Amino acid sequence: MSRNHRLFRQYPLNGKATISTGEVPTPYHIYDGYGALIGGTADLSAVQQLLKKEVVVPVDNGDGRTFMGIWICNFTEASLGPHHELQFSFFSGGRTNGEPTSHALDLLALMTDPGAKMLCHGLWNSTPHVVAYNRELLSLNARLANSHIRNGAGQLEFTFEDEATRQPLISGTFPNCTRFSMRAAWDATGQIGLRRVWTMARQPWVSLKILNPTGVLLARNAVAESFTRNDVNLVRYFDPATDKLEFGDTPYASLGFEPHFVQYMRGFKFVYLEPH
Repeated sequence: MSRNHRLFRQYPLNGKATISTGEVPTPYHIYDGYGALIGGTADLSAVQQLLKKEVVVPVDNGDGRTFMGIWICNFTEASLGPHHELQFSFFSGGRTNGEPTSHALDLLALMTDPGAKMLCHGLWNSTPHVVAYNRELLSLNARLANSHIRNGAGQLEFTFEDEATRQPLISGTFPNCTRFSMRAAWDATGQIGLRRVWTMARQPWVSLKILNPTGVLLARNAVAESFTRNDVNLVRYFDPATDKLEFGDTPYASLGFEPHFVQYMRGFKFVYLEPH
């Protein structure tokens, strides 16, 4: 069973906390689910303006662009119950800022860098319980969404709408990916490096440092450790001919986002520790 995975034995539900919706176990566990990461770049100056209240500095790709990720997730089994998630993320640290990047999979390479950090800037979840947990314990700017995610009939479909404002957030339709694109696999190995790919393959899970935005609970960009293990990871290049992505009325719609790849994740296992 997913709950018996080594990851959850290493980081068990060994705590409890009381939030506005009741008592919850800690840390945050995802036992199963699926989703997609849409990775690409956005206009650096627009992102800097969006993040002007943050201490963290977004990566400068050297060409007026910075990395941006959009996460669409359906967590079917979790310590807080099943729920959906939409996340808009930016990145800092890692390789030297200003070093020119030119490859569509550079973000994947950055996410394997131990010095990289991901700022979870925009976050929507589909249940009040999860929203309260993320806001009150993890200092994330979580808001409630009406959402639909369907993975079937050969494609992944999703729509998210802000519950409070009734404004559309994002929607899309992607053909399902049944195998790793050979071109993307070869290119990813070239970007990440064969030695690091081999090291990652031998690791029981992938770790990533996540930053919260300031002003929700904490007045600083604190670091939270996260650990992920997926049964299936498939990557392919974004194809405008078949991939449909539409922004709603959000600040993220005006950042000039250019999608470069789609990473499909199945058998999602995840642990998120409290920030420090």
